Amino acid sequence: MSVQSVPTTFLGRKQLEAEAWKLVCKVFERHGWKIAPLGLNRSLVLPQAEPLVAVAPNPPTVIMLVCVPDCIAVHEPTRRSWLVELKSTNRETFALRARDFAALLMWQALLTVAHLPSGTIYACLIDNLPPPKSIIIPQCERELSLWDAGGLTVLQSEFPEVEVLANVPVSTGSRAPFGLWEIAGLPRLEAFL
Repeated sequence: MSVQSVPTTFLGRKQLEAEAWKLVCKVFERHGWKIAPLGLNRSLVLPQAEPLVAVAPNPPTVIMLVCVPDCIAVHEPTRRSWLVELKSTNRETFALRARDFAALLMWQALLTVAHLPSGTIYACLIDNLPPPKSIIIPQCERELSLWDAGGLTVLQSEFPEVEVLANVPVSTGSRAPFGLWEIAGLPRLEAFL
């Protein structure tokens, strides 16, 4: 795949993610890796199963089906591969939903964070991610979904020392609980290639 092309699953998504995808592809391809989307921002749940998944009591297999890593990268000469989660930011911080964190732990994914102003790609194995600055529960009219409540439980149990901020007004996004991490101290993606 050319680093100039953006996979069709990115069409209609924010420009930030498209820029991040191009940057991440360049780094992987420069080091001899092949990278392809798995269905960016998609789930593995078929429409017929959605009603059952929505009421399932949060077994790990359900959250793994709902929160799938964004892409796969393979280095054929060394027979290495990563399931990769792609994040982008214009700040010195990035956000990751609690339910995505829980699923990525089960997938044993490589988290990449594209810092767009500098063009730097940071990475960390999800199970080695340092504690977030804070865990945020956005202000919301509805109760947390089973997936969000389960993800929040996992995030809080992994980082019990981190302050939880509840009922925080948030203007965009899904209103799902999330962790807020600093990019400082994360290694560059090249360290994993």
